[in-house]
Amino acid sequence: MAEGKYFFNGKDITMNICIQIRDVVDIIQKQDGLSFPDAMVAFYSSKTYEALQNTENTLWAESAGYIADRYFEECAQPA
Repeated sequence: MAEGKYFFNGKDITMNICIQIRDVVDIIQKQDGLSFPDAMVAFYSSKTYEALQNTENTLWAESAGYIADRYFEECAQPA
């Protein structure tokens, strides 16, 4: 992977992932009543975000709602 870029099957999907991140963070922000920066930190600290970075699992191709649901399920798990 080139620095700061995401690829799937040789195609640059960086914009797709950036849009997904923005949309998921918007959902987290609204549902949890967080500021945008706080929602970003919460999402960036999650295993769901880590999974989103692995382009081979195609999580990035799911809807933002689906990805957010995975994030909220992760948050509901006992530590």
